[in-house]
Amino acid sequence: MKSTKLISGFAAVALLFSSCDTNLLDIPQMGVTGEMTFYVTDDDCEQATAAAYAASRKVLTGKPSIGAYINTFLMKNLLSDDIRTGSSRTDQTDLQQMWEMHLVSTNSWITTTYKELYESIYLCNIVLEKFDANDSAIKARNIAECRGLRALAYYDLITLWGRVPLVDHVLATTDEFQAPNAEIADLWAFVSKELEEIISGGKLTQRNGKGDKDGSIRFTIDAARTLLGKVYMYMGKEEDAFNVLTAVINSKNFGLIDDVRKLYHIAANGCEEYVYEHCRHFDMTNAYAQDGWHGILWNWPFSYTFFPGTDCREFHNFSETGYSQCQVPKDLYDAFVAEEGENGKRVTAWIVPYSKLAEIGIGIPSEKSYYNSEGYLRLKWLVSRDDESVGMWHANQANTPVFKYDDVLLLAAEAGLKNHKQDAINYVNELRARAGLAPISDINLDIIKKERRLELAMDGVRFQDLKRWGDAPTVLAQKSAQLPTFTITPDPSNDPNDATYHSWQYTYSVSYTPNDYPDHSWTVGRDDYLPFPQNEIDVNKAIKQNPKY
Repeated sequence: MKSTKLISGFAAVALLFSSCDTNLLDIPQMGVTGEMTFYVTDDDCEQATAAAYAASRKVLTGKPSIGAYINTFLMKNLLSDDIRTGSSRTDQTDLQQMWEMHLVSTNSWITTTYKELYESIYLCNIVLEKFDANDSAIKARNIAECRGLRALAYYDLITLWGRVPLVDHVLATTDEFQAPNAEIADLWAFVSKELEEIISGGKLTQRNGKGDKDGSIRFTIDAARTLLGKVYMYMGKEEDAFNVLTAVINSKNFGLIDDVRKLYHIAANGCEEYVYEHCRHFDMTNAYAQDGWHGILWNWPFSYTFFPGTDCREFHNFSETGYSQCQVPKDLYDAFVAEEGENGKRVTAWIVPYSKLAEIGIGIPSEKSYYNSEGYLRLKWLVSRDDESVGMWHANQANTPVFKYDDVLLLAAEAGLKNHKQDAINYVNELRARAGLAPISDINLDIIKKERRLELAMDGVRFQDLKRWGDAPTVLAQKSAQLPTFTITPDPSNDPNDATYHSWQYTYSVSYTPNDYPDHSWTVGRDDYLPFPQNEIDVNKAIKQNPKY
């Protein structure tokens, strides 16, 4: 059986096989089920579909291997104005260039993400070609789910790369490896048709009420509706988007959890706010295979500058290792404070100013400077000790939401602005009530944009929102023009015998250095789409590179 990592991977395998004596490849394998006898039973279909799910999870949240830090969730956050990098400019240079939008076609984040999205599509295509939906209800359900997972992969490919090749089957010949760019309208038509058919086909499962803890770990009918709503918004079909998104809302299977601190942690696994989530489980014999947030890179800088006090753990529950990537921009913190005050429910759950470190019981004994920081630390999706397997930052047990109900409400409100204004107001007010904010009595697109910026902060949707609205060239025009350094200096009067650090005081300063890359931030005519990986361009002669790369 041939397998692939990328379209170019298919071509490489084909060239290798064509230059070898095929008799040498006919080596019997022991203890392995052959391709001709594997794709037969319902259990075979479940196993093949599980591989497709694993690939989809890997591309979203990472994997325990070379390039483990690379994942689509972080990539989309880094491309937006929701997250700054940290550590140093020379640490994880491809990640730094991704954030600065100094993009090149050999960037490892771009190359790996593109490859893994097509790997996900390939594994879905295997299921679709090898099994017949007419054979059993189990096969029919798995086939529908794989069509949904394939559509999900294409959503990111289209929104990030634009005119990607359309691969709707397992490529079998050398000519097929030369896959040209498809037109975006044709790609959206393909994806929307796939989703429409699996929604109407009646084979997908559905969550059985808000208390169904396992109801969102498969690609359900409501996952398909949510994704189709997003696709319709890109296609300019607001009324269709409103109808399909309100079907999710009217199912009464979802709701908003009150404690927003639980999101992205074990405590939220299977919660009513997760429309679709990638699941994990505790398995100490296979801990590295749990994928997930690789917290040591994204955590606070405990590994080299933060010192937890004697009672620090009474004030927080996150892991005490880290290299301080993913800093929070000042303008995001300021946007929260302007809307809900510095003690607001969401801002205190998701962002911590350095000025609050003494309250938490974290000490900084000597003057320290932090690259690309403006003095704010992220709490949202910060790895908790409860999330880890015996303190191993690589083995996160928290499920990762792919679609959340707050996103559904805000998308439905946006889609209903023209013809369903009161519904749009009601949906936004549902979120404002959860946040402890006064209701609104009128609504417009600017209000929804602000609500999405705050409610979905650091959720990996901001970059695609900005592009969909046409706001990216303006909002991201100066995104990395100035590179800040935040310096914190302990007061000389700090008592060295205070092991709690609660009495310690500091002075703070921020300095800015102009970015020396001439193509930093959003470049008009270039950054509409990411570059196709160079190794894809080298092998697939039919594909044309995106402009200005």
